Amino acid sequence: MQEIVQKRGETSTEVRELMHTMLTGDTYTGLQAIKALGAIGVPAIGPLMEALTAADSNARWIVAMALARVGSDATEPLIEIVRTADDTVTDPAVWALAEIGDSRAVGPLVAVLQDDRRSGCCRALTAAALLKLGDPVGIARVQEAFDLSGEGFAGIAMEAYEGT
Repeated sequence: MQEIVQKRGETSTEVRELMHTMLTGDTYTGLQAIKALGAIGVPAIGPLMEALTAADSNARWIVAMALARVGSDATEPLIEIVRTADDTVTDPAVWALAEIGDSRAVGPLVAVLQDDRRSGCCRALTAAALLKLGDPVGIARVQEAFDLSGEGFAGIAMEAYEGT
């Protein structure tokens, strides 16, 4: 039992150190830290989610990169963010969900896409994420949004899609 507690403490320390490097290091070491956090997996999710909601705007995108590297284990916490957070936190979470590619995100992303209280940017990023996921239901809702919102919105969403 003591070995498990000690190992958990070592992992927690490693996660904190990697997150610090990810957020403060140069690009190369930051990317290495992101890769290492992805390899740690589930133990990194909690601290990364805390950082996603607490960090400044630029740092949120870096944190989203690490969550995307964690993969499908990060899907449910990211979906919770998409459901509850404001657009400044939702935007990088939407991007991370698109990178992960888990179909569990389709329904919550469709809800964001159809939410008129969301910014045009958030909705466009969400449309791009749904296109990237490739689910027929999500694609149909994106087409509906394009039809309702016009060429300007569709153009921005497609730029986001091509850039992701």
